[in-house]
Amino acid sequence: MILLDAGLLTINATLVAQLVIFLVMVAVLWRLAWGPLTSRLAARQARIKEGLEAAEQARRDREKAEQEYRARLEEAAREARAMLDQATKMGETLRQELQQKAKQQADQIVAQARGEIDSERQKAVQELRAQVADLAVQAAARIIGENLDARKHQQLIEKTIEEAELRA
Repeated sequence: MILLDAGLLTINATLVAQLVIFLVMVAVLWRLAWGPLTSRLAARQARIKEGLEAAEQARRDREKAEQEYRARLEEAAREARAMLDQATKMGETLRQELQQKAKQQADQIVAQARGEIDSERQKAVQELRAQVADLAVQAAARIIGENLDARKHQQLIEKTIEEAELRA
């Protein structure tokens, strides 16, 4: 049994030495590799988290900017429609005003033309009366052979013409 005990001891001493070496190696790796590795992983995780938060903030900012853009675009469209409506109303008002002015001018021209026509007609009637009276006086003078009082004769002729006009 002694042999076995010495072999066991050798095995146990080797096992203990390996265990001590393993523990020393783990401590060295913990200190030199695992610590810096975990701190780097934590730093990387923090950067990734910050990047995700920044991306989320950028997405929210982009959505807000898009909403503001849409609101401005809608406001611009409303203003454009309002300006177009106003221009249309102004055009319609101007058209109506011009149409009314043209109608007034046409009415004035027609009234003026009628006045001129009436005036010319009156003048023509007056001239015709005068010519008829002169012709009648001349005809009567030739028929009678003597010169009648022109003023009296003209009054008589005008009275006859007026009576003829009343009958017509």
